[in-house]
Amino acid sequence: MLLVMLVLCTDGHVSYGEDEAADKREFQRIKREMREKKKEIKRADRKARSILSELEKIDRDIQVGISELSEQRKLLQEAETALREVERGNADISRELAGLKRSYGQRLRALYQMNRRGYAAALLTSDGPDGTIKRIKYLRVIAERDRTLMREYGSALERLIARQADISEKKRDILSGKRTIEVKRSQLEAQRQKKAGILAGVREEKGLYEQTLRELEESSTNLWAMIRKDEQARRAARTSAMSTIKPEGALRSDRNRLSWPLEGRVLTRFGMQRHPQFGTMVFRRGIEIEAHEGESVRAVENGQVAYADWYKGYGKLLILDHGSGFYTLYGNLSRLGLSKGDRVDKGQVIGSAGETGSLKGSKLYFEIRRSGEAQDPLTWLAKR
Repeated sequence: MLLVMLVLCTDGHVSYGEDEAADKREFQRIKREMREKKKEIKRADRKARSILSELEKIDRDIQVGISELSEQRKLLQEAETALREVERGNADISRELAGLKRSYGQRLRALYQMNRRGYAAALLTSDGPDGTIKRIKYLRVIAERDRTLMREYGSALERLIARQADISEKKRDILSGKRTIEVKRSQLEAQRQKKAGILAGVREEKGLYEQTLRELEESSTNLWAMIRKDEQARRAARTSAMSTIKPEGALRSDRNRLSWPLEGRVLTRFGMQRHPQFGTMVFRRGIEIEAHEGESVRAVENGQVAYADWYKGYGKLLILDHGSGFYTLYGNLSRLGLSKGDRVDKGQVIGSAGETGSLKGSKLYFEIRRSGEAQDPLTWLAKR
C-alpha cells in the first residue's frame, strides 16, 4: 500500500507540473497574439488616417481662430474708444451740471432772502405805480430765468444719468470682449498644441514620417496633373485673355536672374537628400526659405495666377503661370493676396508667409516647374 501511494503521489505531482507549464505557454501565446493585434490595429489606423488632411484641418481651424481673434480685438478696441468718448462727454456734462448747481444755489439764496423781506415789500415801494410795474416785469423775467435754469439743470442731470448708464454698458461690453478674447486665445493655443503633437509624432516615428512623405508625393503628383489639365483646357478654349502670357513676362533659359520671393536663408535645398534620423532618401522638388509669420511674399517674374487656394500638403498655395510651360509655386502662405486669373507684375506682393501645411513652422516653400519638371530654384534665382 505504501508503494502504491508513493506512485500515485509522484504521478500527481508530475501531472500538476505539466499543467502549470502548459498554462504558461498558453499565456505567452495569448500575449503574442495581443501584441500582433495591437500592431495590426495601429497599422490600420495609420493607414486610414491622413496626416496631411488632419494637419490641413487644424491649419484651417487656426486660420479661422486668428481671424476671429483679430475681429474680437478690433471690437474691443472700438468699445474702449467709445468708452473714452462717453467719459469725455460725461466730464463735460458734469462740469455743466456743477455750474448750473452753483447758479441754482445762488438763486435759492436770493429767493430765501426775498422771502424774508416779503414779496409785498419788494413790489410796493415809494417809487409809485410805475416803479411797481417795472419791478413786476423784472420779477417775471427773473422767474422765467429761474424756470429755464431749473429745466437746464434737470436736463443735464438726465443726460448725466444716461451717460453713466452708457458707461456701465460699455464697460460690460469691454469685459465681455476680453473674456471672449481669452476663450479664443485658449482655443487657438489648443489647436496649435494639437498640431505640435502630430508633428512630434511625424518627427519621432519612422512609419508616420514615411506615410507623410508618401502623402506629399501623391499630393504633388495630383496637383501638377490638375495644373496640366487646366492648361490644356485653356489652350483648347483659345481664351487669349486668360491663357496667353506676354513673351516678355515669361521665364527664359538664362539662369540666375530671377528676384527672390522674400529675403531669408535657405532651410532645405532641391534634390535627393537623406533624413538624418531615419536614413530615408527624399527627393525635394523645391526649396524652403526662412520667413517670419506675415512677411510679404513677392512674384519672381510677371505672370498670371493659375491657382490660389488651400491644397493638401502645401497649406495656402499660390501658383503663377509665366508662359512657355514655366510655373512658380509659393506654399505655406498665411494669406493669399490674389485670385485665379489675376495678372501679376514682377516684385508684386502676392501673399504673406506663414506655416499652413508646414511641418517645420513659419517658412516659404518655393518651386519652379518647366513643362511639368521640377527645376532647382537656386539655379534660377539671382545670386546673393
